Amino acid sequence: MVIDAHGIRVELPPGWEGRIYRRPEGDPTLHAGTFSLPAEDGDFGSRATELMPPGASFLVLTEYRPGRGLEPGRGLFAPSLSSMSLDPGRFHPNGLLVALPGRLGQQHFFTENGRPFCIYLVVRRHTRGRLAPAAAQTAALEGIVRSIEISRPPPGSGRVG
Repeated sequence: MVIDAHGIRVELPPGWEGRIYRRPEGDPTLHAGTFSLPAEDGDFGSRATELMPPGASFLVLTEYRPGRGLEPGRGLFAPSLSSMSLDPGRFHPNGLLVALPGRLGQQHFFTENGRPFCIYLVVRRHTRGRLAPAAAQTAALEGIVRSIEISRPPPGSGRVG
């Protein structure tokens, strides 16, 4: 399934659901998961990550607004999306917005086509003993990340690009 809105395009594999939305006065955000996503949630999916069943995966891509010290392509946002490592060892309980049992996460800040973003990945382990996501979880997330296309900001948007 392809989702395309607000200059963000992503391809989700079978069994995934997702949406791209923009709150009033906000910036675009993508939520995608291997489970039924709640209709109402925070931008980083605090409700979704609570509801994750064992073996589930969840992805957030949210755009940040330049200004007040945030410059696309500089500092925290200097990397590109293609520089992101989906090494299973980078998933960690400390990578979560809110620590929850059995969940591991990682975040990556980057700039693509003059637009600053954070991508946030969360997996819920199948079993208690595993310290890393299952290979199938990592492979699916990597496929989704590699499918993301971000267009340049529209002229007159006040964004660098």
